[in-house]
Amino acid sequence: MHSRYLKFVVTVLAVMALVIPAFAKDINKTISLPDQTKIAGKTLKGGDYSIKVSETKLTIAMNNKVVVEAAGRWEPRDKKVAADGFSTGSDGQISEIHFSGENRVFLVAGQ
Repeated sequence: MHSRYLKFVVTVLAVMALVIPAFAKDINKTISLPDQTKIAGKTLKGGDYSIKVSETKLTIAMNNKVVVEAAGRWEPRDKKVAADGFSTGSDGQISEIHFSGENRVFLVAGQ
């Protein structure tokens, strides 16, 4: 009886581990870029942009018009990010986006 119960608990936990990420909410933020910046091969001028990130997609818009869409993925971090921001690669393009309070960062594909 104990073995059956243990198998049931392990199965339920495994299913939860697979299902819970599917309910993760999209992140929507507004960021201000002070200077010209590149992301996913596109150049963005300085200004205010709306960013939406789902599990595998980044969408950047300005004045309700999409200016960049890019694929990507989340990568976990050991601790929560302190502030919104981004990192650039050696080519000067944004390679990862950080969101305050998240313990993961969004890696832009192809960077």
